[in-house]
Amino acid sequence: MAAIYSLYIINKSGGLIFYKDYGSAGRMDTNDTLRLASLWHSMHAISQQLSPIPGCSGIELLQADTFDLNCFQSLTGNFQLEYSEKLDVWCWRLDKDGQLEPKPFCELVMGGLVLLGTKVFVVSEPGTLHMEYLLKYVYELYTDYVLKNPFYEMEMPIRCELFDINLTQAVQKDRVALLGR
Repeated sequence: MAAIYSLYIINKSGGLIFYKDYGSAGRMDTNDTLRLASLWHSMHAISQQLSPIPGCSGIELLQADTFDLNCFQSLTGNFQLEYSEKLDVWCWRLDKDGQLEPKPFCELVMGGLVLLGTKVFVVSEPGTLHMEYLLKYVYELYTDYVLKNPFYEMEMPIRCELFDINLTQAVQKDRVALLGR
């Protein structure tokens, strides 16, 4: 049985830009994968808002009896919303130097820090350890082979052979490492 069932990459708008099935028992059709990605994006955003502690980055691990869902979210697209006395909404974005800069518009959320970056999530066997390292490595592959590709258009589905090859190698190495557990 494979330790990793499937891998998803979602853009900051909640659109599925990459999906790979690694032998899960219940294969989903394209519409189901799109729905799952959109649902996860929404649940992740809601969890940030529901947190009683400011600065929550959302759900990182969802455990069920038959699978674990691990999520990594990039730190690109951090926004801080402030409410003025006139109830005008101001949107602030972190620039390259980590300084807040005003933005004229943004996604309206009821206060707090809102993370709008790319999400990578993996569905795996229950109790699979150290998935956060795999997720971060997948994100590194994404930045190295997809974002640096001059032919790739942001927020569009990923069609990059070098990314696919290196991702397959990373997952195979992870499976081999997990066999020893």
